[in-house]
Amino acid sequence: MNIGAKIRLLRKEKRVTQEELAEYLHISSQAVSKWETGACSPDIDMLPKLAIFFGTSLDHLLDFDQSQVDAAVTALVAECGKQCGRDPAKGEAFLRKALEKYPNNDLLLTCILEDMQEQNGDGSRSAEIIEIGERILTCTRDDELRIDVLRVLAETYHTLGEQAMAEYYLTKIPALHFFFYEIAAAIKAGPERLENVQKAEDLCIDKLICMLAMRKAEAKEDGAKAEIDRQARAMLTFFKSCPIYQDIAETMERLWEADAIMGIYQ
Repeated sequence: MNIGAKIRLLRKEKRVTQEELAEYLHISSQAVSKWETGACSPDIDMLPKLAIFFGTSLDHLLDFDQSQVDAAVTALVAECGKQCGRDPAKGEAFLRKALEKYPNNDLLLTCILEDMQEQNGDGSRSAEIIEIGERILTCTRDDELRIDVLRVLAETYHTLGEQAMAEYYLTKIPALHFFFYEIAAAIKAGPERLENVQKAEDLCIDKLICMLAMRKAEAKEDGAKAEIDRQARAMLTFFKSCPIYQDIAETMERLWEADAIMGIYQ
């Protein structure tokens, strides 16, 4: 519904005439008539006055529904995963195109940030990552996205050798002994419980292999490194044999074989 049709609908609901609305706004009734017929639209400074007169919000006046935007953006992120897989360059290009339609959307920006980080092996994009990360932190109300951004900033500053800044952002991340999917699995039932169990298991497999990579990087002796490598490969072989773990296990195995798991931590 366009703004003129919305004004007409709200005016009818309030049972006022075009003349009464015009008098309140200190404009002519002809101007109100032009809005309602679509001949022209109200100036932007008129919108708050209209919202106050009708006792509604600007979002309602403009027929803006944030839930619809959120659903559309979530669908785009899922589509990005299907089309681009784990190719961060393709993913970033896809998401930047989506950002043209939904400017400054914090979910899109956070996904772009993570794709940029994966491409930042030489540190050339660190300044841009930091700028975008700071921008997200000033606007997002999503705690999960905030933690993702804080992680990226801590790791980026560590890569730059700016340890004090890396540890500053680290202190902003809550240290939890549990996480969302674990609690969700405990309190939900049926398909929703299984869905959250799956997410928790995937995350645990991912982090377990990452921790083994860190342990291997810190090992001093070749024998210790070889033993950790054996343990990781045995775990990945086991996880690959289970259909529900196969995708995440194959992804982690590719990263392990390429010795790339530690990339984001250096």
